Amino acid sequence: MTSSATDFLDELTHGIHTAPTVQVLSARATTPQPRPVPPPSAGAMPGDRAALTLLGSVVGVDAWAITRTTEDTWTCLVLQTTARAAEPGSAWAATPAARYPVGTPIALDRSLCHHLLTGPAATVVGDLGRGREPALRRIADSWGVRGYLGIALTAPDGARLGSLVGLSAAPLQAQDRDWSAMLEVQATALQASLAGQVAALAGVRREAYERSAANLDAVSRLPNRRGWAGLLLAEEEASVPVGDPVGLALVDLGVVRTARSLRRAVAVVREAAGDVQLARVGPRQLGILAGGLQTSQVTRTAALVQAKLEGAGFTTATAHSMRAGLEPLAATWLRVENALVVARRDGAR
Repeated sequence: MTSSATDFLDELTHGIHTAPTVQVLSARATTPQPRPVPPPSAGAMPGDRAALTLLGSVVGVDAWAITRTTEDTWTCLVLQTTARAAEPGSAWAATPAARYPVGTPIALDRSLCHHLLTGPAATVVGDLGRGREPALRRIADSWGVRGYLGIALTAPDGARLGSLVGLSAAPLQAQDRDWSAMLEVQATALQASLAGQVAALAGVRREAYERSAANLDAVSRLPNRRGWAGLLLAEEEASVPVGDPVGLALVDLGVVRTARSLRRAVAVVREAAGDVQLARVGPRQLGILAGGLQTSQVTRTAALVQAKLEGAGFTTATAHSMRAGLEPLAATWLRVENALVVARRDGAR
């Protein structure tokens, strides 16, 4: 990635917060080394790309994208430029949007979709530069976009999953065709595809947890540190292509003197945490892998686990965070683990 693209990405991602804010450390020798996670491959969603190719044959638009939104992030999963964008002297090539690394989450309020898609109907804006809202014009300028076409992609229960978006560096002649009808037709198939992929993650996660039984801790009967590393790897491989949110929490149980006490702590955490993946990642540490949970859900889960353990008589400390961008989950683990060490050290003073 060029320095200019890196600077642009740093600017776009400014404002994405993890909870808690902690420092990323280098991996220790006994910890699995993080490996790069590539953005979704060109063949990840061939049916979706076929739809974008069809839309790309319509003149007037520079790029089409399928995006994923979470509670606080926006991620472009697939971006396909049109022949117009590749023409010599194309205005699109010079825009910051053309330098966006596909698959990289940005703060939700830095996305045009968050501000423009307020309901199920398609939105067509011929010229964002003529809008009355200064904040929206600033966001459009930061991307170098003037023309916008978009429609929300939703799950069967009505939850917002993402969007289908058409972008142009120049103003659109919005009256030239029925853009709304075109978007609605394509969105029907695309949202079914995206919803299906997201729904399938539950089964993938169950299978990964079943495989982790090959590496169990003898006392807690939870996956051990090796099993935990395998769970993290399986989660990032499954969740990155569809931009699914992932949170991690680590719980330091304090002094646990007997196997019976440890099993009681595990039972408390299991009941409080709900449908998440648990592991014993150290002599006194439990790991919580919350794949698919939003930031606020991870925060509530960690707080509930902490409160329930304290109520059961354990002297605990809990740290939690969401995966930051496309970092490997092993890196998230290290960041949270360091926060827990610091919290314990500060508490002992």
